[in-house]
Amino acid sequence: MLLDVWGTWCGPCKDALSHSTEEYARLNRFDIQYLYLANNSPQDSWENVIKEYNVSGPNVAHYNLPAEQQRAIEQYLNVHAWPTYKLFHREGQLLDLQVSAFDLDNLERLLEQMK
Repeated sequence: MLLDVWGTWCGPCKDALSHSTEEYARLNRFDIQYLYLANNSPQDSWENVIKEYNVSGPNVAHYNLPAEQQRAIEQYLNVHAWPTYKLFHREGQLLDLQVSAFDLDNLERLLEQMK
């Protein structure tokens, strides 16, 4: 699973989301589940960004959690910048890897090594 912690107020986050269709196509063979958690994002803005950049699919889930829950997750995962990406193994363990949707070549290599 690839976790993306982002916000509607974050320019680099929206830039990365604008390439989601390319990312999904390129990484399709790895059968990745995508989980998007929005930080401090108004509901209408959150929904509009998802629609605008077509960040959807059968393996894509979005959550705009209440602030307290979002803070708890970000604290647990040591999130201090946006966007932040975290990669989880199929069994659920968090992998200590530097990943980014901005560097699909590296992400693709890491996923290939995990096969």
